[in-house]
Amino acid sequence: YLSAWTLLGHEYIEMKNTAAAIEAYRRAVDISDREYRAWYGLGQTYEIMNMLLHALFYFRKAAALHPHDARMWCAIGGCLLGLDRRSDAEKSYERAVSLGDGEGIATRKLAELYREDGDEEKAAKCY
Repeated sequence: YLSAWTLLGHEYIEMKNTAAAIEAYRRAVDISDREYRAWYGLGQTYEIMNMLLHALFYFRKAAALHPHDARMWCAIGGCLLGLDRRSDAEKSYERAVSLGDGEGIATRKLAELYREDGDEEKAAKCY
């Protein structure tokens, strides 16, 4: 049932039914609190709802369970950036890049942060 609840949460997100997604993801983590996909899904749901502190909490839970996944750190960086915590966001993006940012999201965000800080050399290394 664990995977079914997590997948159901994903489907509810696609349908833009955040309340149902939260319920499905919570059922998944009630079955197993080691289900990083459900914690990540909760983070995504709260991020969609612009509840960034909640999203950050859940993304951190997911990252604690799956620390070598760049997507977790990229999501944390996005929340931190949204909370105007640039320095912490930069560290999260750097960690995502070090883990192999396959989608390139963290690399682009990091380059933007470096450029905004006036560090063109670091920004250039991202490209």
